[in-house]
Amino acid sequence: MAALRSTLILFALTVMAQVGAASAQTVNSEKLVATVVIAKIPPGVPRAKIDEGIVAAVPTYQKIPGLVRKVFTVNDDTYGGVYLWADRAAAEAWFTPEFIAKVKARSGTEPQILYYDSPIQLDNRALPK
Repeated sequence: MAALRSTLILFALTVMAQVGAASAQTVNSEKLVATVVIAKIPPGVPRAKIDEGIVAAVPTYQKIPGLVRKVFTVNDDTYGGVYLWADRAAAEAWFTPEFIAKVKARSGTEPQILYYDSPIQLDNRALPK
């Protein structure tokens, strides 16, 4: 695993050097933690209500210690998000039994919460078009 991590970091640094200084921030080898949260949308809840809840939740997520980025997700059956955290402790501090109970009260089931190490993050928005 350490060899793979070293190879990935070397690759990322090589890509950064090739792309040039203007877009060098498109690849980050900071060791972060990603989480994916999936919760069921209760039957009969319209998409507009889910979207309103997402908008209302933004100020809360802007204040969470250790949260680097959150992508809100929703489809016909589920809602949730993809989170990028400074470390696992920050993620675990947010996804408490109280968090799970709150989601269960809204959706009727406990959310699925998946944790991943994120050794490299790529952001293509800085690339020239």
